[in-house]
Amino acid sequence: MSRELVDLSTGQLHKLADLIHLQEVEKLNELKFTSYAEQQKYLNDAKDARDKVYNILESTHDMITQTDKDATKQDIAKDVYDYCSKGIGLSLQFIRSYKTRLTYLDKLKSHSDDLIKQLKWLNPATQQKEAQRLALEAGMYKKATLEYAKKFQHFVPNQFSKWLKDNKINFEELVQRNVQKLGFAGPFKDLDDIQKLQVYENIIAEAGQGKSVVTYTFEALGKLGVAFLVFTAAAMVWNIYTAEDKLQAAVRDSVNVLTAVVGLKVGDVVSAAVRAGFEALDIEITATVTFIGAVAGFGVGVLIGVAAGELLDLIFSSGTSKVKNTDGLTVCRVAPMPDGFELARLVKYNYPDL
Repeated sequence: MSRELVDLSTGQLHKLADLIHLQEVEKLNELKFTSYAEQQKYLNDAKDARDKVYNILESTHDMITQTDKDATKQDIAKDVYDYCSKGIGLSLQFIRSYKTRLTYLDKLKSHSDDLIKQLKWLNPATQQKEAQRLALEAGMYKKATLEYAKKFQHFVPNQFSKWLKDNKINFEELVQRNVQKLGFAGPFKDLDDIQKLQVYENIIAEAGQGKSVVTYTFEALGKLGVAFLVFTAAAMVWNIYTAEDKLQAAVRDSVNVLTAVVGLKVGDVVSAAVRAGFEALDIEITATVTFIGAVAGFGVGVLIGVAAGELLDLIFSSGTSKVKNTDGLTVCRVAPMPDGFELARLVKYNYPDL
């Protein structure tokens, strides 16, 4: 069933971020940690994810106000704000894992900060070409974010996902097949970000989830923003790849147990089931990791962990799930996280004047 992205104002996005954070803190306080310091790592990441929303919205909205005497600059500022606010809305409503959301928002903030810096020093009267380029970049990202939001909200597993499962095609094989289809040389990890984006969007199109609307030139996309689009497109591909229950039933059962008994720490039995799930997803982990539940992070994420977002980032940037990232993973846990989409609907209905 499709879940239409709820369009929220600045104030409503603030409220949604606050509500999600409040529920995350409640869940984290119910878990048993080995030390206060360990608990603080989790709480700090959840707070950082909330604060990042505030920071991005504030900086992009302030730029609209600061450019009120220059119509050209203000139009660009409005596109930057629209791009960022849609990206934030997507992250709050479709990414339940706060650590994965934080990784996503970090990339968005890096790009928005760069756009704001460029816009601040832009003089349209003497830099007409640069003004046109910056307007093109801001407009392209606004359009791309809207398109990705539509793809996420209308995503429905289809025969392509089943075909991947039936033919035992792992993530690396899926990616490398499309590298070859596009005529790129070498492994995926050695491609530049524009090429990686093309590969992921080619998979999205092949899976029947919509064609790209992005112009693949650095002139249109800039450099910092491409990393944000790669992560977003890769997350969509990850949804496609994991759609046919590649996590074994044992993993799903263990997650259900953990969400029902919130204080239960991942132990030997659960760890064995989770390891089986990682093998099903073709993810390599070391023997020291006693880990998690669903790793997808988008849509139905219940994974909380210090390095959860970094794990996905490594997979997405390398084009293979055969990554080894153990730093911080030994203390990862599974817990029920708030449904941002349902909370967004409540905010829209209960706080119409924000």
